[in-house]
Order: sequence, then C-alpha cells, then structure tokens
Amino acid sequence: MSSILYLGGKKYNIEGTILDTVININLNPDSFLFLIDGILIPSDTVPEDGKEVEAIEVASGG
Repeated sequence: MSSILYLGGKKYNIEGTILDTVININLNPDSFLFLIDGILIPSDTVPEDGKEVEAIEVASGG
C-alpha cells in the first residue's frame, strides 16, 4: 500500500517525500499547502502507508 497525493483533481502515488513527488510532476511545491486529516504538514514529510495527502494551491500577489 502507498500514500496518495490529491492535487488538482488527480491522484498521484507518493514516492519518497511529498516534495519529491510534486517536483517529479513538474510543479512548484511552494505553490501548495499540504494536509493530512486536515492538519497542515511540511512538504518534506514521508507519509505513512495508506495516508491521503491533500494539496491546496495558494495564490499570492498584490
């Protein structure tokens, strides 16, 4: 069993850290917040097997 990253309506198997996975799909990890069970977690987290990680895109600017 592996962990799943939900990002932009798609599911990705997490290989290593969340950061590794986001970089491997050619996205900027600084553009997202990551949550497990509604709790904010750092992108260098290696989720336990079976955990679901939700990525929320953040917007900034002036």
